[in-house]
Amino acid sequence: MKYRYRAACAAAALACGLALTNAPARANLDTVIGTRTVVPDKPMSDCSARAKSALTTVMNSAFEAGQGSGQWIGVVRVGGSASAAAVIECHPLDAGYTASFTCSVQVPPNPDTASGLCTKLSTAFNAATAAAAGGATWY
Repeated sequence: MKYRYRAACAAAALACGLALTNAPARANLDTVIGTRTVVPDKPMSDCSARAKSALTTVMNSAFEAGQGSGQWIGVVRVGGSASAAAVIECHPLDAGYTASFTCSVQVPPNPDTASGLCTKLSTAFNAATAAAAGGATWY
């Protein structure tokens, strides 16, 4: 009799486990490494100004990880917790600088993907850069 109950409990546990593993996840974390922009003949301060402007425009949030670090971070909060984050990193070159974009988005609650967020940030960054730099090279 004991073995029948054990077998029944094991079968029920297996069935529940299989049912729960096929259930959809509540949220998905989408992360992407975006484009890299090379801007010749401009100082690092130009990159920092454009990174701050792009993050403020797209995410309404921008702060530097440490003064002079060249790492700018933006965070979007939905319902009190962070639901999207992006980093724009500025690195000096011999003559100019390079900026790289990394984005993470929790879907839901965000309707946008990480790739979409990085595209918006890159567009906002490059719109100002292209007008000011004239001959920027995009990778």
